[in-house]
Amino acid sequence: MNRSLSIAASGMNAQQTITDTIANNIANVSTTGYKKGTVNFQDMLYETIAAPGSTTSTSTLPLGMQMGTGVMPASASKVFTQGSLQSSSRDLDVAIEGEGFFPVTMPDGSTAYTRSGNFTMDSTGKVVTIDGYDIQNFPALDPQATSITIMADGTVSCYVNGASVEKGRIQIARIPNPEGMSYQGHNLFLETEASGTAVLGNPGETNNGKIAQHYLEGSNVDIVTEMVNMISAQRAYELNSKTMKTAEENLRTVTQLKT
Repeated sequence: MNRSLSIAASGMNAQQTITDTIANNIANVSTTGYKKGTVNFQDMLYETIAAPGSTTSTSTLPLGMQMGTGVMPASASKVFTQGSLQSSSRDLDVAIEGEGFFPVTMPDGSTAYTRSGNFTMDSTGKVVTIDGYDIQNFPALDPQATSITIMADGTVSCYVNGASVEKGRIQIARIPNPEGMSYQGHNLFLETEASGTAVLGNPGETNNGKIAQHYLEGSNVDIVTEMVNMISAQRAYELNSKTMKTAEENLRTVTQLKT
């Protein structure tokens, strides 16, 4: 295949990957605790026609000739910058200001992590996610409580029969490399060897974020930036398409040459 055709095709595939990522970001612009995705690329292997520094019969080549073969995705990761805090009237709507995740127990007993703090309470007083997964290290509440108070340091109290009763303290988890986590959907992440092992701690201590009750962390997607990136990806796709068209016209010209 003509080299220009394959290079342009790789460029079009790369821009399509960017467009897919941007589309997912825009779709989740209102998703609580969502972290925007980003794609990184790298150039592909080079075809070495003449290696720099190689010798000929008369001299040593100072530059050589190496032809690129296109572009390929290197990684697709999340950006874990803080999302804006959105006020709420629910006692069990909480956000983390700073670093940290809420640990969640999955149905198979494994632990996942989330930044989405729109929790609820089941009939027994357990605090769970909107999917019904238990929030680890969140003290059980009194189902008869008329109000719940959660302090910045994670201390939880229930107001029952006219008195405030302290129930315990929330702990959150810090991940050494959040970008290395495995993304599961439902605002959940899993540890991997790349992410490192989670370290539990109290909110507000040892670089852990603080708890903000009556707030939810919004998506960190900037819709204006995403639209600009979308336009840039579209233009780059068009340029690669024109490159492919030019290569095709060159091939047609060659095949039409008369001997």
